[in-house]
Amino acid sequence: MFRATLSQFTFPRTLRTQQAIRRWYQVSPNSAKPGMVIDHNGSPLIVLSKDHGGTGRGQAVIKLNLKHAVTGARSTERFRNNDTIEVMQLVQNKYQFLYTEDSKAHLLNMETYEELAMDLETFEGGKDKLVFLEDGMDVTVQLLVPEPGPVSWRLPPKHTYKVKKLESRLSREKGATYVPATLENGARISVPDFIKPGESVVVNLDDLTYVGRG
Repeated sequence: MFRATLSQFTFPRTLRTQQAIRRWYQVSPNSAKPGMVIDHNGSPLIVLSKDHGGTGRGQAVIKLNLKHAVTGARSTERFRNNDTIEVMQLVQNKYQFLYTEDSKAHLLNMETYEELAMDLETFEGGKDKLVFLEDGMDVTVQLLVPEPGPVSWRLPPKHTYKVKKLESRLSREKGATYVPATLENGARISVPDFIKPGESVVVNLDDLTYVGRG
């Protein structure tokens, strides 16, 4: 009987560990988001924040503030617009959001009922998206195995929220089919002009756009 081993196959851009094979995909530095884990010079680095700047020659530069997923060491790397970075696809587990306290979010593993505390700075999407968290919401935790374990976490792809108020008709652009709306959590998105206060809407939590009625 033929038995294949990992060494007999070539995997494109993989990192072998005791428990998993992690794969990469490439994006431009401009697409980097807080909470993403990238492979840079062989090290797993968590993106903390992103800044835009320029050089003396006028060339755009993107600065990523990073934290090593294993050692916790912080660093800053600069990239050009036409560079690429390698995002690590990690092991993903489902958790339920409980609450935030100080600088941590407390999450619950619904299979083991173990509680996990994650730093808010490892939240994918950055602090501006924290307002979209709700008690009991399902979130995804990304793990680097076998060590150090959980390294980042993110919102679900979409979620339902209630509209609190709409921008007044007098301040809307004439003929606009989408109008600014404030959700009950205080966040602002654009919704179709037929949506009324008190209605529920589904929001795409990647780009914060209206998907449909809830």
